[in-house]
Amino acid sequence: MKFKVAVIGAGPSGLIAARFLSAQPHNFEVEVFERGSAAGGLWNYTEKTGVDEDGYSVHTSLYKNLCTDIPKKVMEFPDFPFPVEWKEHFLHQTKVKFFLNTYVDHFNLKQYINFHTMIMSVKRVPNIVQPSRPQWNVCSMNLQLKEETSAIYDAVLICCGHFSAPNYPELVGLHSFTSTLLHSHDYRKPEMYAGKQVLLLGSSVSAYELMKDLHPHVAEVVVAVTDTDAFHLRSQHSNGNLPPNVRICSFPTSVSGGMVKCKNGEAVSPDVIIACTGYKYTLPFLDPSCDVTIDYNIRPLYKHMIHTKYHTLLFINMLYVPFKFILPYMQIPIAMKIINGSLPLPSEEEMNKATEEDYKKRIAGGQKPYHLSKYTFLPPWSPMCYCDDLAAFGEVENVIKPRYRLIGAAICAMLNNIMTFRDQDYDSESEITKLLKQHGFA
Repeated sequence: MKFKVAVIGAGPSGLIAARFLSAQPHNFEVEVFERGSAAGGLWNYTEKTGVDEDGYSVHTSLYKNLCTDIPKKVMEFPDFPFPVEWKEHFLHQTKVKFFLNTYVDHFNLKQYINFHTMIMSVKRVPNIVQPSRPQWNVCSMNLQLKEETSAIYDAVLICCGHFSAPNYPELVGLHSFTSTLLHSHDYRKPEMYAGKQVLLLGSSVSAYELMKDLHPHVAEVVVAVTDTDAFHLRSQHSNGNLPPNVRICSFPTSVSGGMVKCKNGEAVSPDVIIACTGYKYTLPFLDPSCDVTIDYNIRPLYKHMIHTKYHTLLFINMLYVPFKFILPYMQIPIAMKIINGSLPLPSEEEMNKATEEDYKKRIAGGQKPYHLSKYTFLPPWSPMCYCDDLAAFGEVENVIKPRYRLIGAAICAMLNNIMTFRDQDYDSESEITKLLKQHGFA
């Protein structure tokens, strides 16, 4: 039997899905749906914010000077390496986009992609014989022709990412701020804020990267760190690691007019507030018949990818791990096994129980509900634990395992000095070992 599979999104995850599925033309028929005009998803940089040429929200969250914060050896696809002449350890966003275009051409993937095509709805088509393996009615619209089309698929892979719907903090008075307020999703160039005082809300990747991009151009950057302070920005500031025009404050409690009040009694009157507070899951095309609940995570999912009731609806790369770029090289082969029935699954009750137990353990360990899809903690919720577990469950090669030490070293270097972590020699085993030992991981 040949399985007809719809892939939603032509970013890295969707392209990897198309590459694997199209390699087995006797077993799978693949069709990819992409709202934008080009492959690459988030990696299609544009200076536009707000709405795109088709009148819908701009998808990308990239800014002009963005470089990856993961070494390229961690990101590299197992079957398609980066060009050998690229000697730098961290790639500018334009090179990542070039790489994805080359990947599309090399595997001849463009023939499977419907561009300028928006998914309007995904509806379940019940399977009386095997209720856990329904088909799916996928309705799409060509945004240029304004024509809708519907077709039935044996499975749907949702590969559209979760870094495009801004999440603002629940902060009293924030949206009444009398000066400039934006989310990091809409940040593009530092020159736009020259000479201003900029307040960054958050202390994770977006906050520290925008701090580094802004500080040469602005009068002052104030970083309002959360209680978690994931990259130890407070101590890095105290140690003198951060630039002289950068300071740290506690996270705000309220905003009144142009005044921002913080937890420890501090007050800031910035010219600009940029919320670096992450993104929301949003999959508006899922019909109620899909039985999916979305808030701080997506439920009911087993291993963060398999619908526990309807196994032919699969969610690719919808969790938070440092190596998202390559994770589909593990998830897609598992998805294909589920679609063709060669990978036995636990019962719905067993899968839901395992997920609920994980939830309870996380909360008991001090995590918040919005942490439930994050593997950025110590074991058993480290990114390495997730990959080990996924490989064992799906009986697939753990292609990420050889990169564990490298990603660990990069994180250790960030904790040492957020300003210089890209300057380390990530080709040196001795340097990697040294970094890991400094934090007790070697």
